[in-house]
Amino acid sequence: MLKDSQQRSREQNFADLRRRQLQRALETLKQALKSHHRSLEGLESALIEFEEMLYQPQRRPQRPQQVKEQGVGARSPDLLSITEVCQQLGMGKSWVYRRIRSGEIPSIKLGHNIKVRREDLEGYLEANSSDP
Repeated sequence: MLKDSQQRSREQNFADLRRRQLQRALETLKQALKSHHRSLEGLESALIEFEEMLYQPQRRPQRPQQVKEQGVGARSPDLLSITEVCQQLGMGKSWVYRRIRSGEIPSIKLGHNIKVRREDLEGYLEANSSDP
C-alpha cells in the first residue's frame, strides 16, 4: 500500500511538472503568435499604402488661386481619405480597411480611391459608442 501511494505521488509530481512545462511552452508560442500577428498587420498596412500610392495620379502643386477656389472634390471636408479616417479613429489602415470591407464603415469608391463620408463615420462612431 505504501508503494502504491509513493508511485501515485511520483506520477502526480511528474504530471504536474509536465503540465507546467507545457504551459510555459504554450505561453512562449502565444507571445510569438502575437508578435507575428502585429508584424503581419504592419505588412498589410504597408501594402495597402503602397497600392494607394501606385494607383493615385501624381499630384501637382496647386496654384494659389486654385486653392482659394477649391470646393467639393478630392479634398472636400465631407469626404475623408483612409488616412484621415485612421487619424479620426486612432486606428491603423488594416483595421479601417477590414471595417470598410465588412460594411461596418460605409465607403465610396472614386476611381482607385476609397473615401468615407464624414457623416457616415460619425454614424459609425455613434453606433459603436460605449457610452450608456
